[in-house]
Formats: sequence, C-alpha cells, structure tokens
Amino acid sequence: MLKQVVIKKDYRLEVVKWLTNAKELGLTQGLTVMPKKVFYKYVPKTRYAVDGKVYRHLTKDELERANARLVDLINRVVLKNAYKRDGKKLVAVGSIEGDNSSCIDLHTHFLLQKPDSYTTEQFHEKIIKAIELSGEFEISNPNYRADKDSEDKMYRYKVEEITEGWSGYITKKIDKLELNRLYFY
Repeated sequence: MLKQVVIKKDYRLEVVKWLTNAKELGLTQGLTVMPKKVFYKYVPKTRYAVDGKVYRHLTKDELERANARLVDLINRVVLKNAYKRDGKKLVAVGSIEGDNSSCIDLHTHFLLQKPDSYTTEQFHEKIIKAIELSGEFEISNPNYRADKDSEDKMYRYKVEEITEGWSGYITKKIDKLELNRLYFY
C-alpha cells in the first residue's frame, strides 16, 4: 500500500514538473471558465425561485463533455479550415477543480497553446468568441454589482498569459484527487 502511495505522489510530481515547463512546451495562455447552471425542475413560485425554476450545477461528467466541446470550438475558431481539413489542433491541458459537495463550484483551468500568427489580444478575442458559441459557460457574473464589486468580478471567465506559478496552481488538487482531474486535448 505504501508503495502505491509513493508511486502516485511521484506521478503527480512528474506531471507538475512537466507542466512547469509549459512555456517551453508552447502553452503560454491560461483560461479559467465557470459552467452555467442547468435547469433542474419547476417548483411553486417562492422568493428563492421567483420564476418557478430551479437550477443545478453541472456534474463532473457533464463538465468534462462541455470542456471537450469548448476545446473543439477553440480549435475551430482559431485554426478555421486547417482544423477540419488538415486535422491540426492546439495543445490544451485542462484541470477540473471544485466539487458539488464542497463550497467550491466546479470550474476548469486550461493551459493553451497560442499560434504564432496571433497576437495575444487576437487570441483572447477568439477564445471569448468560442466561449460565447459554446453556450455552456458563464460570460458575465449574474451576481456582479457595479457599485460594490471590483471590475475583475464582472466576468465568470479569465484569459491571461501564464506566469511561472500557474502550472502549479492548476495542479494543486491533483495529489489529493489523483490524476483523474487532468485532461490532455
């Protein structure tokens, strides 16, 4: 049993070491997305369900499928015909964080490859377009209050150029949850 624990810890360390060289691997962009809640059922109207609808968070399996569709859309929007015709793909590594039973909502962190032909701003615009096309991830924060919240809380996604600690940040939960929350696209 102890040997299995040591082996799993070694795998995690190897993955983290590999991902800390993300810039050398061409993974220069970070993306964090929050999935939308989905309709669950109708209930009598109350102050909690004004319109009589109850929504629930996505399950891990549903989020995995939504992530795969998002990466597919990013490839279609960024690479256009080369994706369909030549089978070219951007390299993407995703990490699901959170749990429906804890205080942290399920969300995904991605490391993405940016093609050399795009500037950072152009690439970010394409990613936002793919998020909008997917329809499965929140764009704006429904709880945002302009008078009380800072501007960085206005949106439910974040696209940024990665820094040194980003790879370690997105893999911080892997040692506890094994490698089943890390995805390579």
